[in-house]
Amino acid sequence: MGIARQRRRGPPCRSDQGDRVEWALEPADTAAVRRLRHQIMQTLGRIATADADLSATEIVVAELLTNALAHTSGRAWISLRWDGVHPLLSVADLGPGFASPVAGQPEAILIDATRSLVPRLPDDQFAEGGRGLFLVAHFALDVAVAPRATGGTVVSVTLDLQRAS
Repeated sequence: MGIARQRRRGPPCRSDQGDRVEWALEPADTAAVRRLRHQIMQTLGRIATADADLSATEIVVAELLTNALAHTSGRAWISLRWDGVHPLLSVADLGPGFASPVAGQPEAILIDATRSLVPRLPDDQFAEGGRGLFLVAHFALDVAVAPRATGGTVVSVTLDLQRAS
C-alpha cells in the first residue's frame, strides 16, 4: 500500500478542539493518491458544514497530491489540521521546489522574489499540464510555499470550508 501510515493527533473532531491527521505517501504508487484523496475528503466531509463546496476542495486536494507524486522521487508527507474556522492542508516533499523553471516552460517561474506563489496558466492552452497550481490558488483561501530545512518544499493551503457547529 502506498500510504505508509496515518496518524491522528488530538481528540475526535469537535468544533471546540483542534484536530490533525497525517499521512505518508510512498513514491510511484499512483493508486495511493486516489485512496488518500478519498480519506482526506471523508475527513473533511465529516467536519465541514452541510452546504460546503467539497467539489472545489477535492480539486485542490487532488492537485497537491498529484504534484507531490509527479515532481519528486521520494516520499511525501501530508498533514490536515483543523484548529480554527478553516482547515489547513500541507504537503511536503523532497522535490526540487518551484523556484526552478518548470520542465518545458523555462519562463514559468512559479515563485517570485518574495517567495509568493505566482500561478500561471500554460501559454499553450492545449498543453496537458500546467494548470494544477493555478486551480489550487483559485479554489483555496490562501496558499503558502516554504522550503523544508532538510530539502524539498512544503505547500500549505487554507481550504475554503467551515466547521459545522
